[in-house]
Amino acid sequence: MPRLFVYGTLRTPVGGPAEDTAYHDQIAASITSATRGVLANAELFDFGAYPGIAPGAGTVQGEVFEIDDAVLARADEIEGHPDFYERRLETIDVDGSPIEAWVYWAPASLLSNRPVIDSGDWFDRVRGPKAAPPLELPDDVDLTSVIEQIRSAEFSWFASCTSDGRAHSVPMWHVEHGNRIYLATPTSSVKVRNIKTNPGVVVTLPDPMDVVIVDGWATQAPDSLATVAPIFEKKYGWDPSPDAQALIEVTPLVIRAWSGDARAPKRWSL
Repeated sequence: MPRLFVYGTLRTPVGGPAEDTAYHDQIAASITSATRGVLANAELFDFGAYPGIAPGAGTVQGEVFEIDDAVLARADEIEGHPDFYERRLETIDVDGSPIEAWVYWAPASLLSNRPVIDSGDWFDRVRGPKAAPPLELPDDVDLTSVIEQIRSAEFSWFASCTSDGRAHSVPMWHVEHGNRIYLATPTSSVKVRNIKTNPGVVVTLPDPMDVVIVDGWATQAPDSLATVAPIFEKKYGWDPSPDAQALIEVTPLVIRAWSGDARAPKRWSL
């Protein structure tokens, strides 16, 4: 039976805010045992809506769950393995005894300028607004041009996946900030429900002769609303803040672009 070490939103609720353990209920019914565990030689980073780990000098607090293969597959979907978080087998200390368990490691695209949780405990972090820092991109003149296309495009198509596996695509206003894409939508929208169960999304610009396709990872980012609301206001004459809109933040994972004879197809993995 697989063992899974969890350190963030998959952990067992302990009476804190519901968002701290937002994904636990999606695997809870199939957990056969849960014990406290510690991962050494790792640092815990605060990404706002969820944490991530990277190799480092610290320790990370969490739990070891015994689960079945079906639940591990569902956890892979939640974490975006293998395209976003990477699952690796690691040694975990459980009451002084080493055991092996699967662990999800954060992608490099999220680590830049993110705060470290010094305690190594997601439940013991410093709380407060945490707008995403700029995403560092490769130094590539073509990629810079593509980001400008995204920034200036009047709208885009936002594609997500429903809980029963159907594609859902809608035209959306969007803005770009810090090399991420932001969209505002009602909190009750299908898009918000979809990214809670499958954060993998695709954002596409509408011109079929000058193609830009962004494979991304979406999450709600209320802490960034104050930063990007003026950008919406400048671009569209609309401030989403008073309308209690949910703000969706898309971190690009792969960007593809081409435009007839003018630009050969290019692909950037971020």
